[in-house]
Amino acid sequence: MDNWKLGEGENELFSEDDKSKKGFSIGKIDHDDDLSSIIINEKKADKNEKEVPSKKEKNSGFKKIFYLILTIAALLSVYYLFKTLFPGNKTNIKLFELKTIVYKSKVLPEKNLVITGYLVNKNKFPVSYVKLDCKLYGTKNIVLVTKHVYAGNFISVKKLKKMSNVNIDMKLNNKDGINMSDVEILPNHPIKFTAVFFDIDSNPKNYSVSINHFYRIKK
Repeated sequence: MDNWKLGEGENELFSEDDKSKKGFSIGKIDHDDDLSSIIINEKKADKNEKEVPSKKEKNSGFKKIFYLILTIAALLSVYYLFKTLFPGNKTNIKLFELKTIVYKSKVLPEKNLVITGYLVNKNKFPVSYVKLDCKLYGTKNIVLVTKHVYAGNFISVKKLKKMSNVNIDMKLNNKDGINMSDVEILPNHPIKFTAVFFDIDSNPKNYSVSINHFYRIKK
């Protein structure tokens, strides 16, 4: 590899007969004081820019804080509204006098199982639209079928025998209940319910009834 030196060769930066004897060196400037003053001024300017935020930055910061507070308030409002409308299964609603009966339908050649009972609101406030989960179990507690019905709908076995399965389901899923009995259930005021399981050839071993959901009436 050929060795080379800065300023030598055919294209020298300065010719030999140049009387001015100008020269230069890398990394040096004649006016050191001017350069240092420029650097100091630039540092001061940068420091001032960092210390004093612009109005846009201030407004942006305030907006972020405002939206954060607004979001938290909205989430809290939704949470308390949900807890009010859907207090969950822990609210004190009791089931009692559960009975079962098997009947033979006059509409279809099948045997149906009926579960009847009462529920009572043990809270200090009224509730409404109580929905029930009714399940039949086989061996080893395997769930065979689940029915959802609303409280306040009671149908006698005599009427059930003459009704179609579709008509029975429509009646028992009336959200308001008979005579609006499920619209407002007062404390300690029992109401009836009925659940019907169609064509029970699977020979169920057990059953259960539980509260699915309801609404709390806040006054």
